Amino acid sequence: MKKLLFFIFLATASFTKIYAQDPVVIKQEGATGDLDEEPDVRDLPFRQRIRIGGGVSGLSFGNPTSIGISPMVGYQATNETIVGLGLTYQYYSIKDIYGNRYSNNLLGERIFARRYLPFLQQLVGQGYLVGQVENYSSLSDSGPYTFSYSNPILIGVGIGSKIGLNIQVMYDLNYPSANSFKTSPYGSALVIQIGGFLLRKTLFLKAMQSVSLHGFCMIFR
Repeated sequence: MKKLLFFIFLATASFTKIYAQDPVVIKQEGATGDLDEEPDVRDLPFRQRIRIGGGVSGLSFGNPTSIGISPMVGYQATNETIVGLGLTYQYYSIKDIYGNRYSNNLLGERIFARRYLPFLQQLVGQGYLVGQVENYSSLSDSGPYTFSYSNPILIGVGIGSKIGLNIQVMYDLNYPSANSFKTSPYGSALVIQIGGFLLRKTLFLKAMQSVSLHGFCMIFR
């Protein structure tokens, strides 16, 4: 009986020791960290931290109506922060009190910053704070009016991964009042943007080289 108890004790101790050991971490060849640990982008060269993308913005249908297309380039400053700039082509249309509709084509520039925060990611998944400042100028005016446009200052939240499709909902802190001499390029103070960073710079250059090579072959086919 004593021998049986001693054997059970040894087996239990060995079993406990095995499962008390540190977990086994599987690494890829040449990897410097765990597979589930995001590498620090600050260790990457500059060109690998460039992000290229775009989207649509200022979606508003009714009076006024506005819709924009905006390519952008971002820089991954840290694992949580992306800064960048972009251009926007915005179509803007409004109807006056007499039923006459006037349209305008706008060109805008913007600078922006995104910051991924742990508490937002816990609430809505891939959530982040976003802020951007924009400037618009008129390419063409229709009708007897010449509009002067405000400079939107947008803050809000977004949902989406760093590479992929995102949705941003922002509020314009500089939205003009009803008696202002300036007009907002957006239909309301609440601005929705859909888009994101789709390619890293290195992948974008490879894609462009592939397209150029394909076009060259088509020409001499």
